Amino acid sequence: MTHSPSGPVAPPELYRSLSDLANVLSSARTHARLRAQSGVPIDRASLTILRALAAAPSPMRMMDLADALMVRASHVTRQMRSLEEEGLVATVREPGDDHRVRRISITKDGRDLVSRMEATGQRWLTDALADFTPDELHVTAAVIKRITDVYRSE
Repeated sequence: MTHSPSGPVAPPELYRSLSDLANVLSSARTHARLRAQSGVPIDRASLTILRALAAAPSPMRMMDLADALMVRASHVTRQMRSLEEEGLVATVREPGDDHRVRRISITKDGRDLVSRMEATGQRWLTDALADFTPDELHVTAAVIKRITDVYRSE
C-alpha cells in the first residue's frame, strides 16, 4: 500500500468494492426482494427513516433526523406525513416555549416493521458470510464502521 502525507492511500479495488456493496444494498431490486421476503410493503426512503428512528435513544428533531440521514429537512418532512398516516411514527411538540419544533418517534408498529425487514436482511448476510471466520467478520465490521464515520463527519 502506498502512503500520502495524510496516511495510506486506499487501493482502488477497496473503493470499488465498497461502492459496489453500497449500490447492491440500496438497489431497487434488493429492496423489492427484501419487501417480498419480509412481507413488509414499504419504500426504501421510509425504511431508511424508520431505521434511524429505531436506532435513536429518544425521539429526534426533524432537523437532527435529516442531518443523520444526510438529506434535506424538506425530504424528511414529506416522508413523515406518510409515515404518520400509516401509524409508523408519531410526532410530539417540543417541551418549552417553541411549539413549532417537533420530535419524531417510531411507534410499536414501526419498530415491528423494521425488525421484520432487518431479520430478513440479517438472514441474507449470515448466508453470505458463512465461510468467514469470526475474526475476519469483526475486522471487516470495524473497518466499515470507521470509513462510515469519516464520511458522516464530513
